[in-house]
Amino acid sequence: MTNEQLIEKMSQDMKMRNFSHYTYDFYIRKTKEMIKYLKKPMDKVTIEELRNYLYKYLLQERKVSDKTVNHYNSVIRFLYEVTLDKLINKKQLPMRKLKKKVYKVLTKEELSTFFDCVEEYKYKTIFMLAYGSGLRIGEIVKLRVEDIDSKKMRIFVREGKGNKERYTILPKASLEMLRKYYQKERPKKGGGFLFFNANREPINQYVIRTHFRKYRKKAKISNKATFHTLRHRICHKLNRKWSNINTSERINGT
Repeated sequence: MTNEQLIEKMSQDMKMRNFSHYTYDFYIRKTKEMIKYLKKPMDKVTIEELRNYLYKYLLQERKVSDKTVNHYNSVIRFLYEVTLDKLINKKQLPMRKLKKKVYKVLTKEELSTFFDCVEEYKYKTIFMLAYGSGLRIGEIVKLRVEDIDSKKMRIFVREGKGNKERYTILPKASLEMLRKYYQKERPKKGGGFLFFNANREPINQYVIRTHFRKYRKKAKISNKATFHTLRHRICHKLNRKWSNINTSERINGT
């Protein structure tokens, strides 16, 4: 099998499994990186060459994180065990043991200062959704008008982590901000995206992160705080409560 054929088959394998487009793009991109580095058909690559790629090249040369090495390892396992239908010795390609990460949590004072510094209402609304509803950045960019359920005070999340759908809470403060934002922007009828660019396309994650860093700097908050930091304060018990609601309830409108 040529590497071109391998990429094509791998693409089909992932589509058959309904992988999220994030996972799909990541696996294809990383496989092409490996092909470029190893310079030979992937079905001819030895276990020793794969070990050297993961640990000598990625860890020692590029100095990537343990988590990143594990992501590449997952790609390798899928590539060989699924696409090439070849057994590999996983003991020779172990996953890196990850250190437990302690996330930065913003204080009430820091949050108040941060939101006071956000001048653009669209981004203030986006940041409030991450803070009040525990939404990830990838979930926010895919929000549509019909995903906001003001009667039951909840938000329907499409293609969340693990390509799963769920509900999460909609605080009153967030709903009020969304209504004001909607009156100003008014997305197109027929299920338009809530947050979009000048071309009426979903807003880019990079743009949101850029604005977060800009306002974080203005608020003089530690660089350790990221957009993801905003969602850490959400109550996981409440998230579980809403995520357990059967999505058919939303479809049936009950």
